[in-house]
Amino acid sequence: MESIVETMMQQLLSKEILHEPMKEIAEKYPKWLEEHKSSLSKEEHERYSLQYELIRNLNEVYENDPGNFNKIVELMQKMQECGQPPNDIVQELAPDFDLASLGQL
Repeated sequence: MESIVETMMQQLLSKEILHEPMKEIAEKYPKWLEEHKSSLSKEEHERYSLQYELIRNLNEVYENDPGNFNKIVELMQKMQECGQPPNDIVQELAPDFDLASLGQL
């Protein structure tokens, strides 16, 4: 049973599925951070900056070592600890995706 779950996770976190969206998010982060710097608390800015760094690291793994599933999982877990990416960025990439209602399912 564990191997089935692991195989599913490997597929969901694969380069083919996640690399392109992560690249798009990474492209939007610097501008977003700059535009919102004055309206974010120091803690929020640090959290989003860390999340951006983790996304960049994840993209490097996808580009240079896409079979390193343990590193991908580690980076994804660290990203999740930072919370959701800024809603503005997610809405720009997927306008119909409502993060707020996701928790209500």
